[in-house]
Amino acid sequence: MLPPITAFQGAEHAPFLMQGGKAAALMVHGFPGTPADVRPLADCLNALGWTVQGILLPGFGAQIETLPKRTHYEWSAAVREALQALQKDHAPTVLVGHSMGGALAMCVAAEVPPEALILTAPFSKIENILWSMMPVFRTFFPEVRPFRLLRLDFSKPEVREGIRNFIPDADLDDPRVQQAIRDLRLPINVFEQIRQVGQRAFSLAPQLKMPAFILQGTHDTLVKPHLTRQIVSRYGGAVRYLEVPAEHDIINPHAPYWSQVTNALREFVEQLL
Repeated sequence: MLPPITAFQGAEHAPFLMQGGKAAALMVHGFPGTPADVRPLADCLNALGWTVQGILLPGFGAQIETLPKRTHYEWSAAVREALQALQKDHAPTVLVGHSMGGALAMCVAAEVPPEALILTAPFSKIENILWSMMPVFRTFFPEVRPFRLLRLDFSKPEVREGIRNFIPDADLDDPRVQQAIRDLRLPINVFEQIRQVGQRAFSLAPQLKMPAFILQGTHDTLVKPHLTRQIVSRYGGAVRYLEVPAEHDIINPHAPYWSQVTNALREFVEQLL
């Protein structure tokens, strides 16, 4: 039914380094993303003179077939090591994370503090009884069908683009292919790792004292706005919080709100210099 899954093979999904000045930012993508997801935000920072590095988390991108064997400890270690290396030659440093990458950024910031955090739709949890019971369920149900929970709308360009990162030859207009994608099974351990990252980030928020810029979409059904507001209310440092009319794919340079985002971002990072 489905053609072979050949995910994230393009050069745009590879790690990147944009040379700039002494100020530097480390970009952390979300699930199941790659550095391509955060590239527009990286472009903005680099245009302001910052050195910007985008990392690829272990088990993502072209390594996606290894993801079920990965742990959130590996993801955190990759972010921590990249941040420490960047801090050797750059200051100030900012840790930037989208979605699950935002949760990882918060976890790492508690160990290796950057001068600031920039978080877009930072993940903490999914409001579903099955999510909270995952530690129990994974003993009995080793696989889940995540795309059924997401209620995929195949008419949306961003949905089609995301699927084509995995299955570039899929005919997304074929109802049989759409159903096969909805029925696609993934190991539950992957989602248990994400659950633990979100839980840990939420618990660590009060300990984080560095300033933060947090961006949230009002129409986001994955990272819901009221959950991000909870993170803001718990956060231990000063927060510049901005909500815009966006869904979860909030890093979108073609969106009408993007100039508002870039202006707020510029004002935030200029205060760090």
